[in-house]
Amino acid sequence: MINILFPFFRFFISPKKCNTGYSFLDFVFFINLFKLSVIIHSLFIFSLFFPISETFADSKKQTIQPNPEDGITIIVEKGQTLSIISKTYLDDPRKWKELLKSNQIDNPNLIIPGMKLWIPKSLGKKPLADLQRFTGTTEVLKLSQKQNDWAKAKNGEGLYAKDEVRTLQESEAQFIFLSGSRFEITENSHVIMERGKSETEPDEIFLRQGRIRSLIPKTSNPNQKMFLLKTESAESVVKGTDFLTEVDQNGNTTLSCYEGSVAVTAEKVTVLVNSGYATFVEKGKPPLKPFPVPNPPIPENK
Repeated sequence: MINILFPFFRFFISPKKCNTGYSFLDFVFFINLFKLSVIIHSLFIFSLFFPISETFADSKKQTIQPNPEDGITIIVEKGQTLSIISKTYLDDPRKWKELLKSNQIDNPNLIIPGMKLWIPKSLGKKPLADLQRFTGTTEVLKLSQKQNDWAKAKNGEGLYAKDEVRTLQESEAQFIFLSGSRFEITENSHVIMERGKSETEPDEIFLRQGRIRSLIPKTSNPNQKMFLLKTESAESVVKGTDFLTEVDQNGNTTLSCYEGSVAVTAEKVTVLVNSGYATFVEKGKPPLKPFPVPNPPIPENK
């Protein structure tokens, strides 16, 4: 017979049945069963006040995405803080609290790399321009939304900083900046949208290839820069004018001015191209002295 020793009570208890008809092991079993029953009842009572279904629903709130037309979804990258995200994607970085509310985030420290954040259209940066119309095959590369594939253009869609537009053969496109400046690109052209380096600097367009006609509204301040058009070989400062810019396959630039004036700079040399004149800039060389444009077209909407 094996006895179980309890030194604190200084007596022996036998696994054999006691006078009550139950052995010590039976008592241990009943005690554990009672504890299990208490736990089960406690969980049942807890579920009455805190339904499990609601708990799971709360955990899935972050997975519900609004209509893609109402904003964009970004993935937080390593090193991005709430401050960086607000300055990068919000039109007014001071509205970071509204960004957290839109994503149902109470603690900014919960923003970690890899998670998705919803940027509502009402909080996001305003587009630099709107695509007004196009013909043929016109495509847009939305680098502002981290897209790496060209997609078919849509009438009225916004164009943001870093976005690119290209036209293929027998295609044309027209877009208007918020400042009122209008641009028309012909077939086989490629442009990139750029925001001004500061609030006082004008927005920019980089013409990588092809031809673009620019119609820039006049301003009451003759010294105010309205727009900046860049190519691989030259830079044009615009203060209200109508002009045509063309970039060939070698990166050379031809600029023809139809109204107003354009200051063209290349290799630290600037020439002023007035109405009815043009200049040519070979890549890596300064612009040529302006020369007359044969039969300049009549500006539209004048």
